[in-house]
Amino acid sequence: MNNMKRLMIALCLMAQSPIIAADIQCRIENERIYCTYHLDRSDNQHGKSVEFHWISPHSPVDDRIRHFRIPPRYGSVYDYRFLPGRAKGVWRVRVTDLETNATVETTFKITTTDNSMFEED
Repeated sequence: MNNMKRLMIALCLMAQSPIIAADIQCRIENERIYCTYHLDRSDNQHGKSVEFHWISPHSPVDDRIRHFRIPPRYGSVYDYRFLPGRAKGVWRVRVTDLETNATVETTFKITTTDNSMFEED
């Protein structure tokens, strides 16, 4: 088999392999909402700056933007918010890589909220 055929076979195999892309996973636990941004460590050789944007279903007053620096070769960073006081409905969380402007987004739903955490006894 000549080199050109080998190259074509290798390119076809690479095209069939899954591409690992950054993603966000959110979970609600212990009256907090945790959202973790995962990325391929090999894409983070020099560190990355990212922006978390929490987007409320009802009011921009409850939105929040936070910046994080992910150290070189790390594969994730997370942000959290307290559940009490958050609006019910479908929330969006968008993470933007500030060097490339690439964004990933996810949603989660808040069906109930309890402000008792902020009440005094």
